[in-house]
Amino acid sequence: MSDEIKKIDETLETPNEPEVKKEKKKLSKKAKKIIIIVVSVVVFLLVAAVVAGVCVLNSYCKTKDYTVVATTDDVTLVAHRGMRSVAPENTTASFTEAGKHGYWGAECDVYRTKDGVWVISHDRHTYRMMDKSAFVEKKTYDELMAMKVDNGVNIDKYKDLKMCSLEDYLKICQKYKMTPVIELKGKNNTEHYNEIADLVNQYKIDVVYISFQLENLKAMRNLDTSSILYFLVQKISEKDIEDARSILDCGIDFNGNKEANFKNDILKKCRDQGLDLGAWTINDPEVMKKLEDNGVTLITTDSIEYKK
Repeated sequence: MSDEIKKIDETLETPNEPEVKKEKKKLSKKAKKIIIIVVSVVVFLLVAAVVAGVCVLNSYCKTKDYTVVATTDDVTLVAHRGMRSVAPENTTASFTEAGKHGYWGAECDVYRTKDGVWVISHDRHTYRMMDKSAFVEKKTYDELMAMKVDNGVNIDKYKDLKMCSLEDYLKICQKYKMTPVIELKGKNNTEHYNEIADLVNQYKIDVVYISFQLENLKAMRNLDTSSILYFLVQKISEKDIEDARSILDCGIDFNGNKEANFKNDILKKCRDQGLDLGAWTINDPEVMKKLEDNGVTLITTDSIEYKK
């Protein structure tokens, strides 16, 4: 009798081994399924991110089709990266076209090369506009001059177009009596701004400096007390107004296509604080008129030109 009780006890205490193995196998299959699902989701997200990135990059690099329109309004027009609606942006060709079309000013973007030459490029990297890829600031001037511009409107007309230097840009502005509008890019090289100021002084030409970086404008103001400055912003805030007012003769240059900048009397507040107003990048004459009505005196555009 005691042996039978012992057998029953052992049966109760020890699970059936085949059943345990079966449960483990089920759990193992479930874990594998979960891992496969997680990995699949991660791979899908990575692929989607890469595809989206490529699409955005291709869209950014694609040459835009501009509809050039003429205005009879007496406005202060600045050609955005030169007249990029008829020639590749930020090149001697686009700045020359801006001069020929009588623009008040031509806007450019500057970087400093590895060997200390200031050149004009909107992007830190040459991928979008040049036939070779490199970071502008990590190449010497001669290395950049070995590249060719291979993107932009009417590029077929400009087979041997090179990156434009700041000095060549200033020469064109001087020739056509255009005001240079120089965007100080990034947060670096402020210790070398004296090179820009000295170069500008050589050409005895009035200049406008613009930047999204307040420190850049402060650094330039310390070197140049006479030029007009504009603080670039997307959407004007009360803080932006304070920041602009902290620098002598500094206005605000904002995204004129954002409806938010026409609300809450923010433009009136700027005017009441004595700030000059500029707007970018305006390609619609109706928007330009709206900006004029709101006291904006500087219009940066890709495709609006003076009526000849």
